[in-house]
Amino acid sequence: MSGLLSQRAVVIGAGMGGLSAAGALARYFERVDILERDRLTATVGSRTGTPQDRHPHGLLAGGLRALDQIFPGFKRDLAAAGAVPVSFAREVQFERPDIGVLPKRDFGISVLCATRPLIELVVRRRAEAVANITLRPASRVAGIVPAAGGDGVRGVQFVNGSGRPETLDADLVVDASGRGAPTLTLLDVLGWHRPQMTEIGDRRGRDTSQCDKGVEGGADAARSALFSIARGTGADGGRSLDHRDRRP
Repeated sequence: MSGLLSQRAVVIGAGMGGLSAAGALARYFERVDILERDRLTATVGSRTGTPQDRHPHGLLAGGLRALDQIFPGFKRDLAAAGAVPVSFAREVQFERPDIGVLPKRDFGISVLCATRPLIELVVRRRAEAVANITLRPASRVAGIVPAAGGDGVRGVQFVNGSGRPETLDADLVVDASGRGAPTLTLLDVLGWHRPQMTEIGDRRGRDTSQCDKGVEGGADAARSALFSIARGTGADGGRSLDHRDRRP
């Protein structure tokens, strides 16, 4: 393998960000290890680390192109796994309580719709198929280990699936844990200032209702999900096609 930058990179988190980062790093490091807190299954299913995965999901065109570049053939694999191509703005119906049904348009943009667990499973399978990527599920990260002198990092401490503590030496650590807790803790250990945080208030809440086959509304309703976004005393709503993988 030519063009290597160093020996080992460690990625914290096996969500969409962590798996994608590992795929991108694999060509530049001899080894890439992914540490994931959740226990992962070989089939489609929700997991604790992604509580939002029951809401409708889809890959936008740019994200689909990017994943297809990291994992060549990903788009084909996702479609084969059950994702459905949808013409955005033509086959997706949006509604607002203050306007009503918004007009449909054909913008020539096609996306693949699937559940979050299905999309993540296909990405995970592609990452695990890369020879120098090792996925370590049920591995709870205890902290990022700073290098001597505090001028960088030298590894990651974690508790493995058997409950034993381990340390992985690393030349690069990517924190894709979601909220960045390992990185913030490392900054505290090093005595560095945390980045200034900007909070944007959002009083909205979301819920999703899946419409099963046979409900009133025809073929479109049989594969749709109604979700609403409530904010303060008002509400916005929309109808979104949610194509779910129904295979066992």
